[in-house]
Amino acid sequence: MINVYKRLRDRLDMFPQGFPKSKSDVELKILQDLFTPEEAEIALSLQSYPMVVSAIAQRAGKDETELGGILFGMSKKGLIMRHRASETKLYYWLIPWVVGIYEYQVNNLTRDRIRLFEQYYQEALVPSWQEAPARLGFRVIPIEKEIQGNTTVQPYERVSQIIDSNTVFAVADCICRKERAIIGDGCGKLQEACMTFGSGASYYIENGIGRAISKEEAKNILLKAEEEGLVHCSSNTSSGQMFICNCCSCCCGVIKNITKYGNPKVITKSNYYAVNDVENCNVCGICVERCQVHAIRIEDDVIIIERDQCIGCGLCVSTCPTGSLSLAAKSPGEASPVFIDGVAMMQAMGKATGRNYPFE
Repeated sequence: MINVYKRLRDRLDMFPQGFPKSKSDVELKILQDLFTPEEAEIALSLQSYPMVVSAIAQRAGKDETELGGILFGMSKKGLIMRHRASETKLYYWLIPWVVGIYEYQVNNLTRDRIRLFEQYYQEALVPSWQEAPARLGFRVIPIEKEIQGNTTVQPYERVSQIIDSNTVFAVADCICRKERAIIGDGCGKLQEACMTFGSGASYYIENGIGRAISKEEAKNILLKAEEEGLVHCSSNTSSGQMFICNCCSCCCGVIKNITKYGNPKVITKSNYYAVNDVENCNVCGICVERCQVHAIRIEDDVIIIERDQCIGCGLCVSTCPTGSLSLAAKSPGEASPVFIDGVAMMQAMGKATGRNYPFE
């Protein structure tokens, strides 16, 4: 029985984000907890791109009607992705551990599961991401109103553009902050803060992972996140973003890789960086507290910004009482790469990590 979970682990590890083997094999305990042996076997028949039930049934050697029910149940558990093209036509595909299966367990958390998830993060994901030459495809989106007015702002750098390009919205609890709260180590910051759009939002709503919200409510959540000092992040694509996360360094598994494990390449920075007008600065220190990645410090009664450490989120700028801080645009040679869509992003990440994508 354990062999099917080993095979599923190896298949999930084919994604560019990886699902590597740990020393303790804790990932097998996670898979056993989430997947029945039958579900694990069926997952091995899925591809990394959408398939209709009849095609999956042929690959799995299963009855189409029976398999349709199992696939729907797996997608309701957040183990695979589902897209409803019509009332009668559904597509299913295999999804990575992150962003994917892990985040979809936000309403299924227990202390035992959190312990397993944290153990796997420490044993396998942290070292794997430190070794990987490519970023995870997670990109910082700056606070839009803080970008200097004479700068041409690309659509993918504007949270308003991401919101306005969609019509279906959902919000869910941040699994990172929810986990920490359950074990009594929460930061108290906004928990219902992970937003999805389009087909991703429909999946969240249908599965009860998140609740439907209006466009106006989505914008208000972003403002609340900014007030609480959370970093906007989305996929590193120029269009078609399906989510915006609002992250803190105390709980977020990605940002903790920067602050706790010294791995800045785990995230793609925005194309901006914070600068300080020393003449107008009163060295109040608010920016030091607001910075989620410890890029700002006070030295000899002067605010020092470590440009290489700055991720360009704009949180320091938004609460500067003197207006001495601002976001400046990087030169074209410094700009962070962005991919045209999710497939191109995953292909590039796969090439960099030695994993082919998409895979069958």
